[in-house]
Amino acid sequence: MKKSLFALAALGAFATAAQAQSTVTLYGTFDAGVAYLTDTRAASSSSIAAATTAITTGTGAFFIDSAIASSSWGMRGSEDLGGGMKANFNVESDTLTNSGLQHSGGLFRRAANVSLADSKLGEVFLGRRGNAYSIATAQMLPVQGNTAHQWRNVIRSSVGDQIANSVSYATPEIMKTNVLVQYGMNNTIDSGDDGSMFAAHLVNKSINGLQITAAYNSAKASTGTVTSTTVNASTQLSAANASVRNLEGYAVGLKYKVTPAIEVGTFYAHGRENNGQNNASTTAANLVSQSSGAAGLGLGYQASPSILLGANYVKTTFQAQMTNLQAHYMLSKRTRVYSQITLTQAVKGNIQSGNQAAVGFSPVACNSSQNQSTTTAGITTVSTCAGALPATVGTSNVPQDAKGYGIGVIHTF
Repeated sequence: MKKSLFALAALGAFATAAQAQSTVTLYGTFDAGVAYLTDTRAASSSSIAAATTAITTGTGAFFIDSAIASSSWGMRGSEDLGGGMKANFNVESDTLTNSGLQHSGGLFRRAANVSLADSKLGEVFLGRRGNAYSIATAQMLPVQGNTAHQWRNVIRSSVGDQIANSVSYATPEIMKTNVLVQYGMNNTIDSGDDGSMFAAHLVNKSINGLQITAAYNSAKASTGTVTSTTVNASTQLSAANASVRNLEGYAVGLKYKVTPAIEVGTFYAHGRENNGQNNASTTAANLVSQSSGAAGLGLGYQASPSILLGANYVKTTFQAQMTNLQAHYMLSKRTRVYSQITLTQAVKGNIQSGNQAAVGFSPVACNSSQNQSTTTAGITTVSTCAGALPATVGTSNVPQDAKGYGIGVIHTF
């Protein structure tokens, strides 16, 4: 009997040790809210459609959507290989809480990678992973979220939230400094670096509550979009990191904890688009280059353990502006309710002339097949593209001051 009990105890100890060496964690974040949006055309984030009708100022509608956090779920696992080494994996998927559908980019659009980590040498990732630029810029203001973070798309400084076919290297933390470098391959033959991406960031938290962040990313246009007189759609899509434009962006930010309850932040970012198209024509004569920047200020106030208040202001070099106000109330460590107000002021200008103009918070004219999406109060809206508008649309019905009001709940697990 004693031998049996001893054997059972030994078996249990062995199983416990095995579990400690290899673990899998299920995690997720779900955000669902109701927002009222005025003076802009809106669409569900699951199906962005081209803008084909005139815009009427003063109109509004209610929508269900994720306003602060991106609703997603995923799994991460780790195995202890001994000697300070680990093998890890991560897959992550979107969940559209307004419809229950997944993102059109695929089941594990957000992440699908494996990695080897060493406590002294750092970690190498292979596969799809979050863009280092997007990861860093999301930390630059004290209280951000999907709405307040849209400036990086507005000025075309971000080449995408994720990088496919990527090799990434994260350094171990040295003097509270982390560096992440990524290269996304095009996975095609005889196309050089066309369709490839590069991204990197540095985050330092070592100076008495001061965080310094710097980030950079770039994307090479796919073969055919610059050198050919016509854009070859099949060539554009041949690379997983395909882009019809050469894009480049950088950002620097400072965030400082003034008191345990008050934190301030500021940033400047710049985006450059080379050989992009500014109308529906596909001829090389219409390929253009343009650049723009944005500067922002943010304030976070932890009024109590349960109440967090935030304010953000962003202005671009083409004079578009956004003011974003947030209030969060923690019901528990995992669940919060929030309210949000977003006010945008666009740039006056004739959108049919090809000049930089804005609807809501969208800065430039674009090809109807390249509609850019922006977010106000968490509602994804279709930007006004020159090639997508009817000939009768002019400056008189372009809204200049879009407004959004939203409330919602976020639960994490």
